[in-house]
Amino acid sequence: MEMVPQLPFEPPAAPPRRADDPANQAVYALAAEARAVEGGHHARALPDGSLLVKADSRGGSYRVQVVGVERGLVAFRCGCPSGDYRAHLPVPCKHAALAARRLEREGLARWADGGWRPSTRAAVRVPWAA
Repeated sequence: MEMVPQLPFEPPAAPPRRADDPANQAVYALAAEARAVEGGHHARALPDGSLLVKADSRGGSYRVQVVGVERGLVAFRCGCPSGDYRAHLPVPCKHAALAARRLEREGLARWADGGWRPSTRAAVRVPWAA
Protein backbone atom coordinates (compact mmCIF):
# COMPACT_ATOMS: atom_id res chain seq x y z
CA MET A 1 0.00 0.00 0.00
CA GLU A 2 1.40 3.31 -1.06
CA MET A 3 1.42 6.27 1.37
CA VAL A 4 -0.21 9.47 0.22
CA PRO A 5 1.70 12.52 1.45
CA GLN A 6 -0.21 14.83 3.76
CA LEU A 7 -0.66 18.32 2.44
CA PRO A 8 -0.37 21.10 4.98
CA PHE A 9 -3.71 22.63 5.93
CA GLU A 10 -3.93 26.37 5.49
CA PRO A 11 -7.00 28.04 6.96
CA PRO A 12 -8.65 30.71 4.82
CA ALA A 13 -7.33 34.23 5.27
CA ALA A 14 -10.71 35.41 6.57
CA PRO A 15 -13.72 33.39 7.63
CA PRO A 16 -16.41 33.31 4.97
CA ARG A 17 -19.24 35.75 5.56
CA ARG A 18 -22.82 34.62 5.54
CA ALA A 19 -24.89 36.05 2.73
CA ASP A 20 -27.46 37.33 5.22
CA ASP A 21 -24.94 39.05 7.47
CA PRO A 22 -26.21 42.64 7.92
CA ALA A 23 -22.81 43.94 6.79
CA ASN A 24 -23.32 42.07 3.53
CA GLN A 25 -26.96 42.99 2.90
CA ALA A 26 -26.45 44.43 -0.58
CA VAL A 27 -25.10 41.16 -1.94
CA TYR A 28 -27.82 39.22 -0.16
CA ALA A 29 -30.59 41.43 -1.59
CA LEU A 30 -29.32 41.02 -5.15
CA ALA A 31 -28.85 37.25 -4.75
CA ALA A 32 -32.35 36.93 -3.31
CA GLU A 33 -33.81 38.81 -6.25
CA ALA A 34 -31.96 36.56 -8.70
CA ARG A 35 -33.39 33.47 -6.96
CA ALA A 36 -36.91 34.89 -7.18
CA VAL A 37 -36.61 35.65 -10.88
CA GLU A 38 -35.08 32.24 -11.62
CA GLY A 39 -37.95 30.64 -9.71
CA GLY A 40 -40.53 32.36 -11.92
CA HIS A 41 -41.89 34.63 -9.19
CA HIS A 42 -43.94 37.74 -9.95
CA ALA A 43 -44.96 40.63 -7.68
CA ARG A 44 -48.09 42.74 -7.92
CA ALA A 45 -49.29 45.62 -5.81
CA LEU A 46 -52.44 45.17 -3.73
CA PRO A 47 -54.93 47.93 -2.81
CA ASP A 48 -53.82 47.89 0.84
CA GLY A 49 -50.25 48.85 -0.13
CA SER A 50 -48.72 45.41 0.34
CA LEU A 51 -47.34 43.32 -2.50
CA LEU A 52 -48.30 39.78 -3.41
CA VAL A 53 -45.46 37.59 -4.66
CA LYS A 54 -46.48 34.43 -6.46
CA ALA A 55 -44.55 31.74 -8.31
CA ASP A 56 -45.75 30.53 -11.70
CA SER A 57 -44.19 27.13 -11.15
CA ARG A 58 -45.96 26.26 -7.87
CA GLY A 59 -49.07 27.15 -5.98
CA GLY A 60 -49.04 29.54 -3.09
CA SER A 61 -48.00 33.10 -2.58
CA TYR A 62 -46.59 35.40 0.07
CA ARG A 63 -47.68 38.88 1.07
CA VAL A 64 -44.83 41.35 1.47
CA GLN A 65 -45.36 44.54 3.45
CA VAL A 66 -43.30 47.69 3.44
CA VAL A 67 -42.97 48.48 7.14
CA GLY A 68 -41.15 51.77 6.86
CA VAL A 69 -37.74 53.25 6.35
CA GLU A 70 -34.94 52.15 8.69
CA ARG A 71 -31.54 53.88 8.53
CA GLY A 72 -32.48 55.30 5.13
CA LEU A 73 -33.43 51.89 3.67
CA VAL A 74 -36.90 50.67 2.78
CA ALA A 75 -37.70 47.81 5.18
CA PHE A 76 -39.82 44.85 4.11
CA ARG A 77 -41.50 42.02 6.02
CA CYS A 78 -42.66 38.74 4.55
CA GLY A 79 -44.55 35.84 6.10
CA CYS A 80 -42.38 33.14 4.52
CA PRO A 81 -39.98 31.11 6.70
CA SER A 82 -36.93 33.04 5.46
CA GLY A 83 -38.73 36.34 6.04
CA ASP A 84 -39.34 35.38 9.66
CA TYR A 85 -35.81 34.07 10.20
CA ARG A 86 -34.12 37.11 8.64
CA ALA A 87 -36.56 39.78 9.83
CA HIS A 88 -33.59 41.86 11.06
CA LEU A 89 -32.58 42.60 7.44
CA PRO A 90 -34.24 45.32 5.35
CA VAL A 91 -34.73 42.72 2.56
CA PRO A 92 -35.24 39.42 4.41
CA CYS A 93 -36.06 37.06 1.54
CA LYS A 94 -36.45 36.61 -2.21
CA HIS A 95 -40.11 37.66 -2.05
CA ALA A 96 -39.15 40.98 -0.47
CA ALA A 97 -36.35 41.45 -3.01
CA LEU A 98 -38.79 41.00 -5.86
CA ALA A 99 -41.29 43.35 -4.18
CA ALA A 100 -38.53 45.97 -3.96
CA ARG A 101 -37.88 45.68 -7.68
CA ARG A 102 -41.62 46.14 -8.27
CA LEU A 103 -41.52 49.36 -6.22
CA GLU A 104 -38.63 50.51 -8.40
CA ARG A 105 -40.67 49.93 -11.55
CA GLU A 106 -43.45 52.03 -10.03
CA GLY A 107 -40.99 54.81 -9.17
CA LEU A 108 -41.32 54.39 -5.38
CA ALA A 109 -37.86 53.01 -4.56
CA ARG A 110 -34.39 53.07 -6.06
CA TRP A 111 -31.29 50.93 -5.60
CA ALA A 112 -28.47 53.11 -4.27
CA ASP A 113 -25.41 52.53 -2.11
CA GLY A 114 -26.19 48.85 -1.62
CA GLY A 115 -29.83 49.11 -0.57
CA TRP A 116 -33.36 50.08 -1.52
CA ARG A 117 -34.05 53.72 -0.73
CA PRO A 118 -37.36 55.55 -1.01
CA SER A 119 -37.60 57.78 -4.05
CA THR A 120 -38.69 61.40 -3.86
CA ARG A 121 -41.94 60.33 -5.55
CA ALA A 122 -42.61 57.87 -2.71
CA ALA A 123 -42.52 60.67 -0.14
CA VAL A 124 -45.70 62.17 -1.58
CA ARG A 125 -47.49 58.96 -2.60
CA VAL A 126 -47.09 56.39 0.21
CA PRO A 127 -47.27 56.69 4.00
CA TRP A 128 -44.27 54.45 4.72
CA ALA A 129 -41.87 56.91 3.05
CA ALA A 130 -43.03 59.99 4.98
